[in-house]
Amino acid sequence: MLPSTKEEARRQLSSLPGLARAEWGRLAQGLRRLPWYREAQRLLVCPVPGLAQIRINALVDGKELLVAGAGLKEGFYRLRRQGIPFPELAAAVSAAGLARYGQRLDVRDLPGQAVDLLVTDALAVGPDGSRLGDGQGHFDLAYAILRQAGAVDASTPVVAVGSPDQLVAEALPQDPWDVAVDGWLSPPGLVALSHGRPQPAGVLWDFLPARAIRRKRPLWQLAGPERGRSAHG
Repeated sequence: MLPSTKEEARRQLSSLPGLARAEWGRLAQGLRRLPWYREAQRLLVCPVPGLAQIRINALVDGKELLVAGAGLKEGFYRLRRQGIPFPELAAAVSAAGLARYGQRLDVRDLPGQAVDLLVTDALAVGPDGSRLGDGQGHFDLAYAILRQAGAVDASTPVVAVGSPDQLVAEALPQDPWDVAVDGWLSPPGLVALSHGRPQPAGVLWDFLPARAIRRKRPLWQLAGPERGRSAHG
């Protein structure tokens, strides 16, 4: 039986075997075969190194790519295949390359950037779509910002990727801001997951410390004058 807190669950599940380096390319090819991916015009893909080939494939396949900058301090960057030489694609989708090859988007730009698919990694995923990440909360916050700005809605599919062992048999402890996963993709293929709880409808401001609002540009822009002033306290 899994622990009731996320911190304890992370300690218990941290030994789950992840993907070998050579398997990430196979996983990226598997994503290409999914209808969710084929039909998507714009993807958000987490900036972790293991998902680099997925980000490269999205550009090669003519899709627009949204990637969150480091810690979401500067928000999101949009990358398009045009203007990026093929040998520089790997550099373009790296954390260091976003500012050079991408366009930083302000919150006011996001309503016109409808995201059709979100792709993230995970430490583990439960059969009910519950996801356990690294504990920093960047993916959940990115989703919340996009939802608040109108770039995603409750029907936007979320796919998490990793090894078959990281799909566990029990539901994982979750918080109100956690994003549920619609599918778990590993090299053998996709496992569809059914979650009964609604996705977060936006930023849950009451759970955010004032310093987070001050230090992350999209939160500051979304907060508005009244909440923004109170965040100084």
